[in-house]
Amino acid sequence: MSTPSVDVVISTYGRGAAIDATIASIRQSTYPLFTLWVLDQSEDNRTEECVRRYADLDPRIRYLRRPVRGISATRNAGAAMGSAPYILFTNDDCVLDPDWIGGLVAELRDERVWLAFGAVLPGPHLTDTDELVLGTCNGVRRVFRDNRFNLGFGHGHNMGVRRDAFERLGGFDELIGAGAPLGAWEERDLGYRALKAGGWIVFTPQAVAYHHHWQSWQGVRRSFRSYGIGAGAIAGKYVRCGDLGGLVLLSEWLLSQGLRQIVSGIIKWRRRDKVLLGLDQLYYPFVGLRKSWQYPVNRAACRYAPFEQVSGDRSQRGVLP
Repeated sequence: MSTPSVDVVISTYGRGAAIDATIASIRQSTYPLFTLWVLDQSEDNRTEECVRRYADLDPRIRYLRRPVRGISATRNAGAAMGSAPYILFTNDDCVLDPDWIGGLVAELRDERVWLAFGAVLPGPHLTDTDELVLGTCNGVRRVFRDNRFNLGFGHGHNMGVRRDAFERLGGFDELIGAGAPLGAWEERDLGYRALKAGGWIVFTPQAVAYHHHWQSWQGVRRSFRSYGIGAGAIAGKYVRCGDLGGLVLLSEWLLSQGLRQIVSGIIKWRRRDKVLLGLDQLYYPFVGLRKSWQYPVNRAACRYAPFEQVSGDRSQRGVLP
């Protein structure tokens, strides 16, 4: 079989030289035909200095500065820079296995598979919060299809997409994701739209990313609050686009991430932090649901209006044709 080229996109903000390990691991890939696009939203030059050293050594590495608009807008911009049939995304705090690219590409070769996710495993400095944020689907390959509510396919730290499917879906919703105004949930939103449109999603244990997690419980609560806001904002968006499945997702989130976390915190973890995590998830989704109505949506694409439109005229709140 031919070996197609691949675009790898990393959105980074304030990482400094810590991104060195991420880039070094990608350069060790057993899959050689890739272009790495690093889009930097940092407010200093430390990350740029690090990436440009690698770019001077390796023509496959490209560096670009971007305004601070969040991970989804930057990932969309990075995807648009290339033309390879497959686009892979990871984060600036991950180390990738040498077979990472090949593992995702092997799944994306199937035209029915629109998105592929790999395992996200803890790095060497495991903390007691890692279990909360790292999902691996139990290390078993799984195919997600025909059920848009089954969104347990993986994490945005380790994902790939067919370019034709990505363009058909319109990419990530730019108002969702880290650094965007409506919280996290960007990979789940993209997956939901893919499944609803008839695409398949695969989780493969053959593509491994090691996430060097460093958060304290306070940091985890901040992250989960962002996901809670995102869950509510996504539910509001879907309902405004005529898809009552948003209410199903909101109810499931309140049950699994709210009530379940509280019960788990009391019975299994016996930690006040875990209980507070669950209590947050009974509140912050409604914050996101309220915020949803502050931004216009494009019903045809089931996405919020892009940054340029939102920032240019906030009076455009409502529904776009």
